Amino acid sequence: MPVWQQQPLDEEGLRIELEEITSTLDAGTHARVLARLDGRAVSTGGCTIVDGFARLWGAATLEHARGRGAYRAVLAERLRVSASLGAETALVKGRTATSAPILERAGFTHYGDERGYRLGV
Repeated sequence: MPVWQQQPLDEEGLRIELEEITSTLDAGTHARVLARLDGRAVSTGGCTIVDGFARLWGAATLEHARGRGAYRAVLAERLRVSASLGAETALVKGRTATSAPILERAGFTHYGDERGYRLGV
């Protein structure tokens, strides 16, 4: 997805990715979701289920699609799928400028901040 500045997968990479997604969903340990606007993929995210907890990860929305509900839809579907796989609690890290306000409106509680620093070497 262009949000992460990655190159698209080739056919072999797609086959491997689909196999992994399918097997972990069948096992009830992971799920990934995709949101589309006007038929085009614009947002995605995943979750891992461990001991009744849903760990939400990897969510991103293309910049041109932000503010149109795609991230909220991805969040809602990850929570729905997680609950269907036995999760009772969801954990997530949200960026202050993008997803954090949406997460708070959805009912998540803020427990602290994480800081990242870049060091040139």
